[in-house]
Amino acid sequence: MIIDTHDLIAVNDLWHEVYPYLAEQVSELYGRAGGCALELGPFAGGMSYALATSHPQMNFTIADDHNGYMAYVKRNVVLRNLDSRVRIVDTTLDRLRFANGSFDLVMLRGAFFFIMERPHILREIYRVLTSGGVAFVGGGYGRKTPQKVIDAIADESRVLNDKLGRHRIALDQLHVLLRSQNLESVSRITEAGGVWLVIYKRQPLVETHVDSLTKALGLGCSENVALVGGGGKTSLMFHLAHELASAEKKVISTTTTHIVKPSAKEAPCLIVEPDEAVLIEQLMQALLVHRHVTLASTLGDDGKLNGLLPEVLDKICGLHIVDYIINEADGAGCKPVKAPRHGEPLIPATTTLVVALVGLDALEKPLSEEIAFRIELIRHLTGLPRGGVMTDEVIATLLTQPQGIMQNTPPSARIIPFLNKSDLVTAEDSTNLAAAVLSRRHMQVEYVVAGSLAQPFLYRIFHSATLDGGKNAK
Repeated sequence: MIIDTHDLIAVNDLWHEVYPYLAEQVSELYGRAGGCALELGPFAGGMSYALATSHPQMNFTIADDHNGYMAYVKRNVVLRNLDSRVRIVDTTLDRLRFANGSFDLVMLRGAFFFIMERPHILREIYRVLTSGGVAFVGGGYGRKTPQKVIDAIADESRVLNDKLGRHRIALDQLHVLLRSQNLESVSRITEAGGVWLVIYKRQPLVETHVDSLTKALGLGCSENVALVGGGGKTSLMFHLAHELASAEKKVISTTTTHIVKPSAKEAPCLIVEPDEAVLIEQLMQALLVHRHVTLASTLGDDGKLNGLLPEVLDKICGLHIVDYIINEADGAGCKPVKAPRHGEPLIPATTTLVVALVGLDALEKPLSEEIAFRIELIRHLTGLPRGGVMTDEVIATLLTQPQGIMQNTPPSARIIPFLNKSDLVTAEDSTNLAAAVLSRRHMQVEYVVAGSLAQPFLYRIFHSATLDGGKNAK
């Protein structure tokens, strides 16, 4: 297909206000400060320019074989003083002139002009991604572009795109395309602001086994732990508290939300007190007798304990009277997966470790109220329609998106995703989900744990085989 240079330039000039919003969406998806990015196609350049401004540690390559348009790109690169960080390469899209594993990020906007006729482009994109890399492929304004920006250009953009030969694609066609290139298992389709395809190249994993939660979570000599997500937070809290108390550590279990009143076996000493000063005084007295104390502010009519303010836990942490604080910071309505609304979870600033739980009984199940809490927020974050399958890619997205399960984590805290109920799935299922999570290369996640709190004493720890996240990442 021959595309007129003037029409290409007209489209890209028209979209100049959209590209920063698309770049913001890509930045959230990418989740890293440095690395090497490749932007492909005859609509390339706009996202790279925007990312170059927000990511000064990144280097960029813009590539296509349309000579007229690439000359225009070269002029723009020089005018923007980006020639030291952006290189221009002449290459066909279905036979890229790059070595395997060359790029941490690949972008292709306007993909549906040509990938149906040239599907091998997707295989080439996957080939040049480094282990742990991600690709953003498709078309549309993205989910962050304001409606007023879209309205200002929509009519003219539609005319130009039709003139250039845009193809409209149905989702079932895209699934067939992905299957034909053997990429369906590593891809996610989202309809947020157009139709976009996200492709992840998973990293090889190193697996080790440990026999305690203390070892699985890599606990130091003193920690303030927050539990978020769904699928077993309360069980984990009391399992861990019992384990630490048995090792003669002083432990507080508590919540910044609500929990069911624990049994005497779970909580050998329970203090319910709304007055902060009195609560702390009672705590100090209880610690003279008990290694494990559970705290709450009030007991509701529904039998649930109402939790403490995050600031109260920060104050208790600063007193250094216990070795460990374990805080259930999130509610999930007893569902295996959830998405937090604004203001959730309630994580104290002094938190050193966030354990983000999902129940593996949600894996490969249709998205519904039976397995999911706040289903509409999950749909918004993942692009999954109601009834769509909760694949490992969808759950990994829910875990690692900035507004996902790990939301509100203090920047200094480390995060450990915990895949609970591993007894309900195959070992391969747990491994695949761990690989999908680690492929996102979230800066606060070092490893993933899989296990079953119903059958404790064996936990699988998954690290990326290349902890630096690939040779090009900085």
